[in-house]
Amino acid sequence: MKRHLFIIAIVLLFCATGCRKDRTCGVPYGDGAIIDLSMPEMTPLGTVGGNLTINRGHKGIFVIRTSFYGDFLAFECACPFDNDIAVEPTEGFTGLLQCPKCKSIFNANSSGEPLEGSQTPCSLYQYSTLMDNDGYHLHIY
Repeated sequence: MKRHLFIIAIVLLFCATGCRKDRTCGVPYGDGAIIDLSMPEMTPLGTVGGNLTINRGHKGIFVIRTSFYGDFLAFECACPFDNDIAVEPTEGFTGLLQCPKCKSIFNANSSGEPLEGSQTPCSLYQYSTLMDNDGYHLHIY
């Protein structure tokens, strides 16, 4: 009896650590960009919370400024549930992006993770960002 309980405990332990869902999800993404923040079309990124979507990546890249000091987040707009659909900012943008097809909602203020109730467990692909020392050129890669 003890041996059976031991085997069951080992199987449960293995499943708890080795049987998790793959959350990389294979979300497509494209080339990044270098954007010049001094250009008039980049004005929304001049303030904290300012955001815009640029025509790069697979379905666009959503960029949001998170601090006065030049910190930005950038996410691929391809929905992880249906890569052919682009997520969009919610009405009155509150830091959330929503897929118009599957209605999944993602947090663009942190890591692009889906909110509870979304159709997918996968996060949006997050690009890395780096501001040049000149304070005007943002690299998205």
